[in-house]
This record gives sequence, C-alpha cells and structure tokens, in this order.
Amino acid sequence: MLHNVLNSGLLNDTEIPFAIARVATGLFFALSGFHKLFNRARHRTLVNTLKDCGVPCVPAMQWFVPGVELSAGLGLAFGFLTPLAALGLIAICVVATCTDGVKRIRSWQPLDKADAVDDLLYLPEFVYIILLSFFVAAGAGPLSLDAIISSYL
Repeated sequence: MLHNVLNSGLLNDTEIPFAIARVATGLFFALSGFHKLFNRARHRTLVNTLKDCGVPCVPAMQWFVPGVELSAGLGLAFGFLTPLAALGLIAICVVATCTDGVKRIRSWQPLDKADAVDDLLYLPEFVYIILLSFFVAAGAGPLSLDAIISSYL
C-alpha cells in the first residue's frame, strides 16, 4: 500500500519520513512542556535549573518556557505555523545550550577544544537545533495543517 501511495504522484519517498520526524520532534517538545507545566516535580526541577543557570525573570520564565514548548511542540506535531513554531523551539534550545549545556560540558572536563566541540555536538539541545532548522527552512511538508490551509487560500 505504501508503494502505491508513493508511486501515485501524491507523495515522494522523502515526505513520509520528514512528516514522521516533524511529528516526533513536536510530540517530544509538547510532552516535555506539558509535564513541566502540570507535574509539580518536573516544574520544580525546571525552576531549580533556571535559577542555577542564572536565567533572569524566573517567575515569568518558569511558565513561559514550558508554555512555548507545549504550544510550539503541538504546532510542529500538527504542522501548523511550522517555521514559526520551530523558531520558538530553536530559541529555547539555544538558551538551554548556552546555559545548562555549557555547564554540563565543563563538568565532563573536555581534553581539548576538539573534545569540547564533540561534547557540544553530543548535547540533545544542539541536535534539536539542527533538526528544527530543517523545519524552519522546509516548512511542514504536504502532510500538515499548513498544507491543508494553504490549499484553500
């Protein structure tokens, strides 16, 4: 059946894996944001991390960060305003990399600058920045709300 769909001309062989990557990435952020908002232990961990990293305005950021994760994650998962949602998530990942990520890299005691770069590339936040960049550049693809909406406009 998948062969028939791919050979029908409606989809090419890269659009399904692209949609799976978009949905999985969006679900990761949506679930993470949801738990940081509604689970007391996860929320407390977030607040402590924000304080330890010296993030300003913790009373606002403790709600803003997971709110963006939840809403932008859902947008990404459903393919709604995908480039905008991905940009919001990139901003969160950049801040996380520059604050908590740098602290983790220092704690690993890199052997030299090359090892520090290797450690940076190892951070999940950095990998998500690269992945989200594809969604900013390429949009959501044809299996998305963005595509459905644009077909009516």
